[in-house]
Amino acid sequence: MKNHRYLLKDSLKAEDIAKDLKIQLEVNRLHTVNVFPIAERNEVIVQVADADGTAEDIVDAFMNDYKTGEMLE
Repeated sequence: MKNHRYLLKDSLKAEDIAKDLKIQLEVNRLHTVNVFPIAERNEVIVQVADADGTAEDIVDAFMNDYKTGEMLE
């Protein structure tokens, strides 16, 4: 599994973005992606299977307008 940490803009709440991302993933039938909001640091952690490039593309496109940075763990 790959962990993507998305640092969010100060005006956003991690819980709200995580909820919206989960809905987007359900619409795209990507049930193997895990999303965890971290309110204390205002970030969202997304776990994606190593070989699932489609899921990574969808998550990156969704998070593009909300993030200030990203870390791959």
